[in-house]
Amino acid sequence: MRRILFILLAGLLLFGCFGIGGGKPTGGGTTPQVPGTTPPAETCTPSYTFSELSTGTLSKTATLVATVTCAAGKTLDVTLDGQSVMTAGATTNATTPIELEFAPTKDGTVKVEVKSDGETVLSRDWSVRPLGNEDTGGLDTDGVSFKEWRAMALDVENAITPGKVKIFMKRMTFKTQEGTTIVVEIRSDNGGKPGNVVSSVTKPFTVATQTDNWISFEFDQKPTLSPGKYWVVMRVEQTEDVNLVSDVAYVHYSVIDKQSPGNDYTREMKLSVNEQTGFASETSWQPLTYDREYSLILTSG
Repeated sequence: MRRILFILLAGLLLFGCFGIGGGKPTGGGTTPQVPGTTPPAETCTPSYTFSELSTGTLSKTATLVATVTCAAGKTLDVTLDGQSVMTAGATTNATTPIELEFAPTKDGTVKVEVKSDGETVLSRDWSVRPLGNEDTGGLDTDGVSFKEWRAMALDVENAITPGKVKIFMKRMTFKTQEGTTIVVEIRSDNGGKPGNVVSSVTKPFTVATQTDNWISFEFDQKPTLSPGKYWVVMRVEQTEDVNLVSDVAYVHYSVIDKQSPGNDYTREMKLSVNEQTGFASETSWQPLTYDREYSLILTSG
């Protein structure tokens, strides 16, 4: 009897130890890797964030920064009012800033959209200013007549097709000479001075009111301006009673510095007047007596 109990106890100890320490686990472990295979890739979903887009200026290059993640192989297409203006691609899934540079061809409110593989990832209204000086503060003016012309230059950074020039101006007198006109020209640059006429607008002198107002000079045929420097020339044509009366339009300007000479972007021409006939002939363009900027803008219209 004692021998049988010893055998049973020995068997119990043998099988109990095997189950506790030597057996294979039946749960709670990781799934074993099958030889010759790779683990499944982690899911990477593209994401896009964009910087603020500050107020733009006609023809001037603007920059919008797109920060992209998980976008390797994706293409970003920028459109302004539905017209594609530039594309850029992402080459990595790492978070990367991409600079999107473009220029407006019109001023006012422009719809900016960015699409990635046809999906719109940004849609924003963009405010764009005209090209030039919109400041109308103060009361300072310069006279423009048949014997004194004024000009201000503008830098066109990217090609545009402007519809009009607007000038903040007035006339003092109620009565004007019949046939007097105001002529506004866009001229190319010739060594820092107005050169050849690119386009011009002529309007009756009476278009100028007796109080300061923005006066529009619309082009019959809109000129296309390539990148470069252009001059807006303001002059008056008068053919009657030039010896007696000079019709004068007063163009508003902003004072920059009355202690400094005129800048490289403003010029005046004082014509030579024949004392007998009263008619004037051109001389040369000269700097202004001090630094100022005329209130005029180039706009898409």
